[in-house]
Amino acid sequence: MRILLVSQNTEKVPYPVLPLGLCYVAETLEKAGHAVSLVDLCFERDGKKAVAAAISRSSPELIGIGIRNLDNCDYWRPKNFVPDARALVEECRRRSAAPILLGGSAVSVMPEQVLRATGADYAITGDGERAVLDFVGALERGDDPAPLLGVCSRTGDAVRVNPQNRVPSLDVNTPPRMYRWVDVRPYLKYEGVYPLQSKRGCALKCIYCTYTNIEGRLYRLKSGEEMASEIEDILEHSPVRDFEFVDSTFNLPESHALDICRAVTKRSLGCRFIGSGLNPVSVSEELLVAMKEAGFTSLICTAESASDRVIENLKKGFKRADIERIATLTRSVGLRTLWIFLVGGPGETPDTVRETLEFFHRFTGPGDVAFVSNGIRIYPQTAMARIALAEGVIRSEEELIEPKFYFSKGLDPDWLHETMKAYARTDARLVTSESSQSPLVPFGLRMLALMGVRKPFWRFAPLLNRVLRCVS
Repeated sequence: MRILLVSQNTEKVPYPVLPLGLCYVAETLEKAGHAVSLVDLCFERDGKKAVAAAISRSSPELIGIGIRNLDNCDYWRPKNFVPDARALVEECRRRSAAPILLGGSAVSVMPEQVLRATGADYAITGDGERAVLDFVGALERGDDPAPLLGVCSRTGDAVRVNPQNRVPSLDVNTPPRMYRWVDVRPYLKYEGVYPLQSKRGCALKCIYCTYTNIEGRLYRLKSGEEMASEIEDILEHSPVRDFEFVDSTFNLPESHALDICRAVTKRSLGCRFIGSGLNPVSVSEELLVAMKEAGFTSLICTAESASDRVIENLKKGFKRADIERIATLTRSVGLRTLWIFLVGGPGETPDTVRETLEFFHRFTGPGDVAFVSNGIRIYPQTAMARIALAEGVIRSEEELIEPKFYFSKGLDPDWLHETMKAYARTDARLVTSESSQSPLVPFGLRMLALMGVRKPFWRFAPLLNRVLRCVS
């Protein structure tokens, strides 16, 4: 079958992200004997023209569209990407009679709402590379794909959402080899690094998170040897030298993270790993040392808060003492850390906000940076959505196709806004979601890349803050 895949994401703030999931699908379909082409809209000046040209070239019998994000999750400057997806579906309809299939993390979060909002024919949730083979097989046989696992279908206003079709282990997957499908060079001119996936699934119970809805709670792993072979192949066939693990958390389970680090170190690959996610639930000095030896230069720690009360309400599974210990360990090992804080959740007050700021000031290293997001984006089928419904913040989960945020009743958003701005003036290492949306960010990232500066570029956030103060 002739299949055209389209990566819809064009967002470049704070940096563009390579379409990992869509490339998994492309490799799997091609391996099964299908004629696959892929168009990436991220750097296209005219997306409609690029799609029209791709349809003209390939005459597709099926069009698949990957949708990465529903919105930018920014309370102060919200940007909804669903209208862009609808416009893309409409453009494909004008150019082709082929059925339109949606996929990507945004679809897995809200399949019913996204199908209705875009007008596409079908969607796949969860592990697309497995479900899409069954879907295409049904089309070739002339069968109805609607009953298949992982498939969502639309009949008028009615939407059918089936259980997901999940791969048992990532070792059975064909590596995505993105360098074959996408020009990686424009991405490398920003902060962009090559994304790697070593696992799917997350056993944690954070109240706001959609990972369990997208990937499930059961960990499905890629072995250290398979991961090292994938990295070696990328180094051989592309200009990439900087990587990031985009798993829900890299360090869980820790035995798996150690397996990867040891396999990479054993092969002396000479690559760098920039900012892979670290969850404070379980971090040992042994793991941090192994990460440093494997080529990790920095980390991202999703602490979310430094107040035990808020941490408990978010169901993070750790305490402030744990992040204090990690801050000490990362400094002693010599790993820069980007600390992620999510302010405004249940039970947040001015006092708990001050606890978080005090932690960052006292315990983190001079090369560390904090990124603070204000308010919690509410997603369906999460504990956060249930809390928001109970408190009257939202009337129904159906309305969440538009960006909706939870803010603690004990916290005034305007006070928080001014407090964060004031703190950033005293400690320029703190970056808010608002400042990260500045058009100066992608410009600065391009300049740093052109100058050959080593990543991570977020270590220059204090400089960005000082520049923004001067121009504001």
